[in-house]
Amino acid sequence: MGLYLYLNEHWHVDAWVTGGLIPISPASTYKSMERDGIFTPDENLIHNSAVDIRSLRGCVDVNPALGVRGLTMIGCERDGVPIPNFFNADFYEDDGLILSFSSRLTGVVARKMKKKACVKIIDMDGLRRHLDETLGVQSIAGYCEYTESHERNHFLKSELDSWQAEYRLFWPIKERVEVQLLPGVAELICTW
Repeated sequence: MGLYLYLNEHWHVDAWVTGGLIPISPASTYKSMERDGIFTPDENLIHNSAVDIRSLRGCVDVNPALGVRGLTMIGCERDGVPIPNFFNADFYEDDGLILSFSSRLTGVVARKMKKKACVKIIDMDGLRRHLDETLGVQSIAGYCEYTESHERNHFLKSELDSWQAEYRLFWPIKERVEVQLLPGVAELICTW
């Protein structure tokens, strides 16, 4: 299966095909109040819990910027209504660099992402090794999964984003970087 990168501008193709500088941005760059193309309200959110932590407002401070980690509630109630027992729940923001690709090549995806060009990655393993060496940190890589539940992490996203068919590289680096690509990383597939 191929992996494709949809690009904002036609001239961005050059860096991927002939070599050049590319930016890699933190996940928080793609966070938005509204779900719109590549922007989502739950980007960089870690929500690992049997119970939706947001439903506990009034009992627990649920600001993900402050973070809740390892929360356990047993035998609790709210306004006389029992809260299901749960253990080691997490609800916090976690930032890091992401580079996202799609396993789908369609004009529909390009239009939803508001992109103007698309390249196919020739050697993802080689690209990953090069980026890891350049950044000095081992990436986490994999296909995103999609859920209708409240749970989220860097590789578990809302079902509403499933049209992206996303494959991601993630590095625990908080600031945007620019990285030099070697020639031949990708080939031009199409422009719009």
